[in-house]
Amino acid sequence: MGIVIVIIGIVVLAVALVAMMRKSAREGAGAWLVEKPLRVWWLPCLMVAYYSVLSVAVDQWDLVLFTRLAAYFGLPTLLLYLTGPKSDDTCTGRDLVINFAIVLWIWLLIELKIVNTNWLRIQIGGTKSTALPLGVYAAIIYALIALSGWRRFDLKCDLAFKKADLLPTAATFGVLGITLLTITLFTGLATLGIAKVVRLNPLGAPLIIAVPVAILVAAPMIFVSIGVVEEILFRGAIQNLLRHRLKPVCALVVASLIFGLAHVNKRALGFDVPNWPYAGVAALAGLGYGFVFWRTNSIIASATVHAMVDAMWVLFLRGGK
Repeated sequence: MGIVIVIIGIVVLAVALVAMMRKSAREGAGAWLVEKPLRVWWLPCLMVAYYSVLSVAVDQWDLVLFTRLAAYFGLPTLLLYLTGPKSDDTCTGRDLVINFAIVLWIWLLIELKIVNTNWLRIQIGGTKSTALPLGVYAAIIYALIALSGWRRFDLKCDLAFKKADLLPTAATFGVLGITLLTITLFTGLATLGIAKVVRLNPLGAPLIIAVPVAILVAAPMIFVSIGVVEEILFRGAIQNLLRHRLKPVCALVVASLIFGLAHVNKRALGFDVPNWPYAGVAALAGLGYGFVFWRTNSIIASATVHAMVDAMWVLFLRGGK
């Protein structure tokens, strides 16, 4: 029964995320909260209640994590409540400070692992237990409602991909893919080779079949689990915020540097943390993702490039080691 509740909870979270990626839904949620400002406290209450219901269902409720989550969602909510909701979409210097404070709080506590994003571990049948990073999606939903609904800041993260977005998306991936491939192989940050999971696929399919199947499976998974989440945060929030005070090119560069620094604690092959070469490569990749976002105003476009680059890294670069 516990697993059933968790599965239902995952579906609810996914539906909520997709819904909040629509501007009309965010504005609707924000309008409901603004009617009675005390309602903004529903946000942290819903988040910790969601965690509690799912964790109790599988006997994994933890007081320490509950307390950290209460502070994680409660403190930015206190800032929102004390500064009040926005009645228009203007963005003053004070607004930028408040918005940046919320974004950095949401990001840094996850990045520094102060708050565990893997709220639960579940095991179905004889398979190994799987960690569920529900905290990441809950945090993004919170940020979407807080920034776009309550603060009236346009994150430009609607679920839209126009025909005109196809060319800049494909061209950027082509240029970025070749550039990153050259740099990572030259510096020794990666080795060229097909990942073991593809070579030793469970069905024993030949590589001519296994490789395309792996790409078709990996790219959408990365798009959902990493691409959309990071692009909402770094492009929709940070790069957009910077554009209110900097020229678009400067905003792109600064947001990319921040994106690179966010990856300095990643290990790759023989490079230990702080991994500055990896951070540099990530910053370069961020330039590509940010450029696509700048040209298309589409999170879906930048997340698509992000997912394809990460799929290339996972399937064809790290696999040789």
